[in-house]
Amino acid sequence: MEYLSNGIIEVAISHKGAELQSLKKVKAEHEYMWQGDETYWNRQAPLLFPIVGNAWNKEIIVNGAAYPIDKHGFLRDMQFSTLRAERLEVTLRASRSNDTTVSFPWPFEVDVTYSIRRNVLTQKWIVRNTGNTTMHFQIGGHPGFNLPDYKSTDELHGYLSFNKTNQLTSAVIRPGGYVNGEDYKIDLTDGRLPLTNHTFDCDTILDCTGLLNRVTIHDKNNKPYLTTIFQTPVLALWSPCGGNAPFVCIEPWYGCCADENTPCEFSNRRFMNHLEPGQEFVGGMEIIVE
Repeated sequence: MEYLSNGIIEVAISHKGAELQSLKKVKAEHEYMWQGDETYWNRQAPLLFPIVGNAWNKEIIVNGAAYPIDKHGFLRDMQFSTLRAERLEVTLRASRSNDTTVSFPWPFEVDVTYSIRRNVLTQKWIVRNTGNTTMHFQIGGHPGFNLPDYKSTDELHGYLSFNKTNQLTSAVIRPGGYVNGEDYKIDLTDGRLPLTNHTFDCDTILDCTGLLNRVTIHDKNNKPYLTTIFQTPVLALWSPCGGNAPFVCIEPWYGCCADENTPCEFSNRRFMNHLEPGQEFVGGMEIIVE
């Protein structure tokens, strides 16, 4: 485990998956990160690579060959090594192994850097193509955040607000976690999305417009609680179906789940990133605690 602290916030990061496992305000000792519970979801903030969402039939096609791959890829279960560790910043790395080539044929390195400044945690993802052919990939975050003052008996658990405040556009999520090109509109209440036990009856709210780059969680009295900032073409919002989950996931994606009934070359999948040999891709997100 790696730890960061600046007297305002403190952070804990696991070497497994370079996963953010704790984010607290020092004086309040309040935990912002979902701590994992199999009753709802046993992960906390996995990093998704080399795909986000499901692949059709759980395999990707590269030059006509099929590679089996699980939903959200394998990076979340890889062991990272520490490249640099300081009081305010740490960088972890994972790279190609015999296990990864079963699902993903390209050589790669992924560096994940966490840094803190006052009440802001920055997470930077650097993907490098260490091979000699063009690499195709997707990457994204999947952090779960505890809802403030959560009570299972409440009908309203809080709100989400966005930089675009009139309406959300979501793709229709099909069985198995696929999309089919259809979308629908979600009206907001005074620019906010109420978080109730039925907000995620749709499974996932999946905005593919690229218009959203900020999401704030508010408590039941509309007081800001936590804000995420990112620059990604896709945003997923999720909490387990059935309601009464004490957390919500805010997921900035450089990628998207597969189209239903549409096997295709991996390079042709929507929202794909293409990286030439020796080049690197930089992405990430900021988390601001109130």
